Amino acid sequence: MAFVQHVMLLLNKELNDLKMLSPRLTNCIECSSISALLTDIDCKLFELSNNLYNNVVFILNRPVPGVAINDLLNYKRILTYKLCNEDYARAYTVEMIASRVKLLKFK
Repeated sequence: MAFVQHVMLLLNKELNDLKMLSPRLTNCIECSSISALLTDIDCKLFELSNNLYNNVVFILNRPVPGVAINDLLNYKRILTYKLCNEDYARAYTVEMIASRVKLLKFK
């Protein structure tokens, strides 16, 4: 029994160390409201779509961040539903989505 408790403590410590590797913004003042976050997502989508348009028109042959665009559209959908119904996707809080949006990488 002592061995099982020791292993559980080691696993718990490892899981806590893994959480340190996923950064979050905890004191983002402008991310407190859903409407401000939706506006930020719209700005990022506009920037990505403008870059994609320039890539096509001027034949720049740059990589397209399709995963980032898809993630932003999914976050926008979740936040739009959360704006109407606070119980929608209860596992994902607005702060969690805000940290993901702010730290999203555009490759």
